[in-house]
Amino acid sequence: MRPYGALSTSCLVLAGAALVGCSAPVAGDAADVNGVVTQGLVRVERAINLSRDAAWTTSPIELDEAALPSADVEGAGAGPVTNVSAKFMRLSSATDPELAERVVGSSFDLPSAGSCMVLSPADDETATSLSSLGSIELLDAGDVTMKTESTEMPLAARAFPDVGDLVFGVFYTSRDATSDLPAPARYVFESSGSGLLDRFAFTADAPAGPEEVRVGDAALADGVALDAGVGAVVQWRADEGDEADRARDVIYVDVTSARGTAVRCSFKDTGRGVIPGSLLDPSTLGPLPANATLAVHRTRQVPFSASGVDLGEVRFDLSVIGRARIAAR
Repeated sequence: MRPYGALSTSCLVLAGAALVGCSAPVAGDAADVNGVVTQGLVRVERAINLSRDAAWTTSPIELDEAALPSADVEGAGAGPVTNVSAKFMRLSSATDPELAERVVGSSFDLPSAGSCMVLSPADDETATSLSSLGSIELLDAGDVTMKTESTEMPLAARAFPDVGDLVFGVFYTSRDATSDLPAPARYVFESSGSGLLDRFAFTADAPAGPEEVRVGDAALADGVALDAGVGAVVQWRADEGDEADRARDVIYVDVTSARGTAVRCSFKDTGRGVIPGSLLDPSTLGPLPANATLAVHRTRQVPFSASGVDLGEVRFDLSVIGRARIAAR
């Protein structure tokens, strides 16, 4: 299944609503010049632990493999955990964008709205496909800063770890896992430029985080009890923002067992979704009773246009997380 976040040439010929500048060009237009494409991948993530006994049992956000050690959230207490990363990749126009994103740690698997998938920690097809991947250069963009009305955050440039001599260069990340990331808010991303990439500035609007989340009759903050084999009704307050922005938003729910297997279901942002009972059973989540985390995410993907970047996308991912216990009826 193609990740929802893959920067395919078909999905990124979109109007740049809520952005400064025109829409991104088709990849083929850039490839006609020199056979290479520059892609910009920006991720802004915030997770809030609602559990009153407050220790993270699993990573609340999908941190880049190359993220800073300070972004390790194992054992952290209550409160927000955040992550911002930015990568500007130069690669052959013939390279599979999905595989490139996986190699640099920016892939995002999401089923279509109204459907579900099972994510296993053992799933990793990247290594078997590296032979088909050309080299990827992560470009130095100079000084990169993210701003909101209340926050100014210089991002740290980091050398990317070796991946079979296929990936080299630098990427950018927030300096710690507790930086303030307001939502909803307008975000401004600026770079001073370098010899490899022009100076740029662009904006993207973040949605609100999920609020008033309930599972069945229980508030997520109170912890929820799920019956194995029975569908779980998840409710939240639907976003009431701009209609064009709401059309971009997707709600997805992860139920992650202690052994690391997760059930992921996605829904339109209507305020209600159902996790099928067929996925809440021992064959998926392990022996019962099982302790799990239940995370409700609102994600928005916004294309951006910037000088020197052929294809650009900002992905916001805002979530709230609580505890769940699955037991046989």
